[in-house]
Amino acid sequence: MAETEKEVFRILVPVDGTASSDAAVRFAAQTARSMRAQIDVLYVSYFDHATDAEVPSWLPESVAGAVGHREEATLAHARGIADGIAHCAVHCRTGIPAKEILAFAEERGTDLIVMGSRRMDAVHAALIGSVSTAVLHGAQCPVAIVKAANPS
Repeated sequence: MAETEKEVFRILVPVDGTASSDAAVRFAAQTARSMRAQIDVLYVSYFDHATDAEVPSWLPESVAGAVGHREEATLAHARGIADGIAHCAVHCRTGIPAKEILAFAEERGTDLIVMGSRRMDAVHAALIGSVSTAVLHGAQCPVAIVKAANPS
């Protein structure tokens, strides 16, 4: 094998539990199956298990909800989508999602990143940015952005 060749093609799929994230997992699993690739499913949260409160918070559940449960449920769901199609390993990180995704991809020697795309209006995209856009511009490998099917 040549020095520049890798033994395994690696596909990274960051997940957040949304329909577009599910579509990205399906796409990555089908791609991995045809290429005999390894899938790394990654969940990134701003907070870790240590921040899970035992008492109710005044903040909305989407902000203050238990990170541990959400992380486990999201990763189990993604693994369930990929099971039977391609082998996947699940991982979690804490931090700013785009930065953690890019760091993980670099550390693991990722060959392709497959992400779901959330539909944001121009105002939200300008104010808070888009994780997929930041990854697309910062990645050292190809990035595929997958949209969820429109419900008809």
